[in-house]
Amino acid sequence: MKYLLITLLLFSNTAMATENSMTQDEMEKIIVKNVEVVTKQKGYIVFMYKKVKMALISDVKHDRMRIIAPISEYPALTSKIKNAVMESNFHLALDSRYAVSNDVLYSAYIHPLSPLTKKELKSALNQVSTLALTFGSTYSSGELSFNGKSIKPKK
Repeated sequence: MKYLLITLLLFSNTAMATENSMTQDEMEKIIVKNVEVVTKQKGYIVFMYKKVKMALISDVKHDRMRIIAPISEYPALTSKIKNAVMESNFHLALDSRYAVSNDVLYSAYIHPLSPLTKKELKSALNQVSTLALTFGSTYSSGELSFNGKSIKPKK
């Protein structure tokens, strides 16, 4: 009886998680409702949000999503700016992060798709855009600071 009860509890929690899971369609509807779309196809939307060009990329098969905003060519950055970016990732970037791919510095938010909430998605839009906009000044996602101060590269 004890094992039957445990099994039932496990399956009921799994059913609830699936029922409340974010889907690619739902996420894309939320994005389209809150941004100025530039191009759209299933799993990939390029858009403008708070004057920042961004992209939503999602992969249902791997249950992942990401919102990215290109900022700068990475090789052109000084080591002091690269250090400021890394320090920001620890103190000020929060759920968004600076990331590098193919020699481009991005502001990025990367998260599993299914457990994502509407509130987290809207926060991600704000964090990614703010992190891109504050590059070179406060390097902050704007939501919170763990050490209470901004980061500026030392001259």
